Amino acid sequence: MSIPTELVQAFEKGYRQFSWVKEINENQDSLRTSFEKGQKKYKGERFYWQTPEKNFTLVGFGKAKELTDDQASFEKVDAFILEEKAKIYQNNFITGTGAILFGGFAFDSKPIEQNDWGRMEQGLFYLPTFLLTETDGKQYLTMNFSAETEDALQQKWQQLTEEFASVMETEKVAKKEPAQIKAEEIAVSEWMTVVDDTVAKLREAGPLKKVVLARRMEVKSNQPFQAEVILQNLQQQQTNTYFFVLESDEQIFVGATPERLLKASKETFSTASIAGSVSRGTTETEDDSLGHYLLNDLKNKQEHKIVVDRIIKELEQMTGTSIQATTPQLLKNRDIQHLYLPIEGKRKKAYRFLKGVQQLHPTPALGGEPKELAIAWLKEHEQLDRGLYGAPIGWVAIKEDIGEFAVGIRSAVFTGAIGYLYAGCGVVKDSQAEQERIETKIKFQPMLRGIGGEDRDKSK
Repeated sequence: MSIPTELVQAFEKGYRQFSWVKEINENQDSLRTSFEKGQKKYKGERFYWQTPEKNFTLVGFGKAKELTDDQASFEKVDAFILEEKAKIYQNNFITGTGAILFGGFAFDSKPIEQNDWGRMEQGLFYLPTFLLTETDGKQYLTMNFSAETEDALQQKWQQLTEEFASVMETEKVAKKEPAQIKAEEIAVSEWMTVVDDTVAKLREAGPLKKVVLARRMEVKSNQPFQAEVILQNLQQQQTNTYFFVLESDEQIFVGATPERLLKASKETFSTASIAGSVSRGTTETEDDSLGHYLLNDLKNKQEHKIVVDRIIKELEQMTGTSIQATTPQLLKNRDIQHLYLPIEGKRKKAYRFLKGVQQLHPTPALGGEPKELAIAWLKEHEQLDRGLYGAPIGWVAIKEDIGEFAVGIRSAVFTGAIGYLYAGCGVVKDSQAEQERIETKIKFQPMLRGIGGEDRDKSK
């Protein structure tokens, strides 16, 4: 395939970084299949993203550029975007194509004693060498690369086109037999003590209203966990969720999260409040009854209102408009149902997308309220490394400053045959430790089922 004249002309104009986008009619695979085909050559350098409506999917292979450790902070990622924007030649601007960064921020910068997250522990973003995008029923390929001479440009183009064709011709890696999974809740009694201490703090006269406490479940398998298998299971089992995979060397971060943090078009910021939860029923009647309970339960309504009030306050600063809360509705996933309220406003001119993501993170659904006091309490009392759990994960377009981030919940991190599932709960002054343990057990279920684990566990 000969190099497009437009690329050569861009080089002659002084560009040395390129993001070439083209529609690909010949790819008959689903993008999940394309993700699976990339395992042989790009294992440890892949990502996958799909929206709840399943009408927008991203798959990335390879790393044209990478941001990690202290380079993966909100400020430095945005500074990188501003610096790269003018340097990159991009030929097409279909949403989700071209030069985009995909990755996740760390929940916070708390010092870590035991790191189960590898190099993504303080955040990770990369500009993929190959990006596949499916939107509005069409598939697009983006190739991101650089070249310092015209000969190098020709060689790079030839190399990448051959490399992509080779990956797409690769046989999918055979899925292994179902694994044997052992699951154990970690430090349950210690965690429940922290819940009790937090409730006592919240009952004191003071500004702290809510703290979200997370805990982990350790899972061990008789064979390495496969991102492809987990993703396929989650997509078959879960509805109304974002699906994501982010790889870094041996670590895999996977999830099926119901919660949007912030979506940015050129004109609009869109977010949602998800807080308050109850299990699904085993019959339609029981399910409706549980949903009715959730809509009317004072504790859950209070928990949800705290989230709504803060999101609206933050979004009003980002949009310059007055936003009125409406009545929450039910969001039903396979294992759990939530109180849910979508919220949006017209974007302020020149308001940076990642500034908005930073302003919203963490919402009271993942940190607490007030934000600073809740985070300070967590740093002192929560005894685990959240890593990317509960933090923003998603994509941002370098050239257009648009994109979307979800909240990395209903998720787990895996290294080989060991993984850690994460779940959290909103603690308010009326919370009871045993009820919060039950709630978090429910929230473990999507990932536990996704890895082939049984819906039961033992404690240690």
